Amino acid sequence: LIAGVYIVGVTELVFYQRDTQGLNAALASLPSRGGDRGQSLSDGITLESWLERVPASLRQAVKARLVGEEGMLPAPTLSPYLAGLLVMLGLMGTFVGMVATLGGAVQALEGGTELSAIRQGLAAPIQGLGMAFGTSVAGVGASAMLGLIAALSRRDRLISARALAMHRDGYFRAY
Repeated sequence: LIAGVYIVGVTELVFYQRDTQGLNAALASLPSRGGDRGQSLSDGITLESWLERVPASLRQAVKARLVGEEGMLPAPTLSPYLAGLLVMLGLMGTFVGMVATLGGAVQALEGGTELSAIRQGLAAPIQGLGMAFGTSVAGVGASAMLGLIAALSRRDRLISARALAMHRDGYFRAY
């Protein structure tokens, strides 16, 4: 379950990064003006034709920012939630494992009075306890990795948004 949730989060972030790279490619396709800010689009490039180069999921938000509306570019929606869910799944696995371990320990203690029988009876529940804590490690580790990927992805999008703002004040000023 932890692996499935992690894969869903990573998949969302892969699409998010792909769209950010598409925006960067569209921004890079703008003709170089030697740093002259205030130059408008020319050479047959219009706002609409340039927007066709922008990924469809970002097109409306980019257009809104270029025509002067303030707003954020879309952000991941599931990944922040899934990072917390991964920790909770790990903890839930630990608690389920501890309940099973305690149940096994009670059976081992009630099963006999000889010390060797009790030791043998406790061996399996103790191994289960290791698996229970392993789910916590897996959940926290997956959450940390997903959180890091999400933070790096948001940073890349922020850099792209700043580049878009620079071009808004330059090439797209007329719009």
